[in-house]
Amino acid sequence: MKKFVYCILIIFISILTVSCVSAHGADITDDTMIIANESNGVLAKNIVDDMGLNITVYKFKSDGDVEHQLEHALSNPNKRILAISYQDTVEAYLNDHADLKDRVLVSNDDNSSIADSAKKLVEIDVNSNADNGDNFLTPLIVGLVIGLLVGVLVGVVVLKNKK
Repeated sequence: MKKFVYCILIIFISILTVSCVSAHGADITDDTMIIANESNGVLAKNIVDDMGLNITVYKFKSDGDVEHQLEHALSNPNKRILAISYQDTVEAYLNDHADLKDRVLVSNDDNSSIADSAKKLVEIDVNSNADNGDNFLTPLIVGLVIGLLVGVLVGVVVLKNKK
């Protein structure tokens, strides 16, 4: 009976220590991109190609898809976005998430606006937002502490059962 209680305790602690995995999905888009729709996607692609800029144009079909992409931008500090379509959706999202305003631009879909905004987009320095590896140190320390605690508990159970 004692062994069963220890096993349940170890399983419960293991479940508590497992980090949550977001069901949001993987981001498969490039870090520098233009949000377009069916009517202005080809125009944007031609302008970007003529300027020789390394920007990928994605055609979106709904406001939900655009919001989903902006959610990816929240977790990816390297993502730069120019929205020439769905401007209202992007503006509303930026009002709720002010930290994206330095990496997400909204532009009209005429030739000169796209060209000017595309230049501004590639000039955005995403490296200034980096925190010099601080995001690595915290999870490392937390993982070591959790591993140490679980290891000690498993060691105690194994040693008690050996006797």
